[in-house]
Amino acid sequence: MKRNLLILAACIYAISLSAQSAGINFLHGVTWAEAVTKAKAENKLIFIDFYTQWCGPCMNMAQTVFSLPTVGYYYNHTFVNLKIDAEEGEGITLAKKYGVHSYPTYAFIDPTTENIVHRSSSRQSAEQFIQTGKDATIPTQRSFYLQEQYAKGNRERAFLIDYIRYNHSIYARNNVQKAFEDLLKNGAKLTEPDIWEVYADNIPGITPYLRQVSDNYTDFCQRFGKKAVDAKLAKETTYADLTAIEALCNYEGKDFNCKMIHINNSINEKKYDDAAARIDAMIADTNVNQQELISRLKFIARLSYKTDEMPDAWFYKCVDYLRYIAYNQKERDDAFIHQEYASALEMVVRRMNDKQVIPAYIIAPPTHGKTVYNMRPDALKAKPRRK
Repeated sequence: MKRNLLILAACIYAISLSAQSAGINFLHGVTWAEAVTKAKAENKLIFIDFYTQWCGPCMNMAQTVFSLPTVGYYYNHTFVNLKIDAEEGEGITLAKKYGVHSYPTYAFIDPTTENIVHRSSSRQSAEQFIQTGKDATIPTQRSFYLQEQYAKGNRERAFLIDYIRYNHSIYARNNVQKAFEDLLKNGAKLTEPDIWEVYADNIPGITPYLRQVSDNYTDFCQRFGKKAVDAKLAKETTYADLTAIEALCNYEGKDFNCKMIHINNSINEKKYDDAAARIDAMIADTNVNQQELISRLKFIARLSYKTDEMPDAWFYKCVDYLRYIAYNQKERDDAFIHQEYASALEMVVRRMNDKQVIPAYIIAPPTHGKTVYNMRPDALKAKPRRK
């Protein structure tokens, strides 16, 4: 019995350690003075996530980034971490003290002076957010240093790359564009690996740079790989003007983007029959990447707005598309699409009256894709039956 209890205790302890390291460990129930004292004792900066209870990006970061083990590992070992509601209690004073006007704001504080040494903001990927933390620990990569140096005229190559990446992380697009132009004016070439990386990660849209890539497609593919070049071209032409796209070279994803833009144009022009015919053709086409199509259909078929203005035929087609997405999306843990599909079925019932029946394709087995609706991942094999 004692041995079993010891094993159980060890398991609980291991589980508790796992839970603690799963994401960022934010201090709770402490005053600002107590947090400062702790940070001084541990010789760490204080990281503050300034949030509000109504901020969507704040909640998204908390759920999808702060909770990740890789993020938690870095922040827990490097900082004393606080989540502070900028509209409640001590948070009101601290938000005013540190000039917080948008949410989320990420503030890194030196506890010895209580001065802010690095500031960031906005929704970020896990990789960006870890880099944000690393930048806070390096004086020459902190936000205030970068801003001050740029204002003083620093245009050194390495500095500009750091400046661009920081401003991209906070969606300061004009700063990014100006600094990238500075890079090229100083002799940097788009064909150089570090400049290509900066361009691919930070410069959006159909720009002269993208046209340069298109005009020299073979050369760029040889330098950086066809997959990377195609990905950049496809990303920047996702919602572009058709005429501008057609003027570019052929690349993987061009035909797909053009088809999706035609569909969106038809919807905007209320040519719903044409849009439905084009979508149906793509669903039936085995050469089309159905997961990519599903990711785009989510925004086309959503019924959360203007449903009263939709003709019945298009409304029911959107319900059908939501069913296709819910049945076939590989990411089975994405609750959003299942909620959308459930809401759509509720809307179907509300739109019906005594003289209406549910359209056949809502209750009939799907024509394409999976015919059974469940949460089982595609990669999970069936359990062997015992003989």
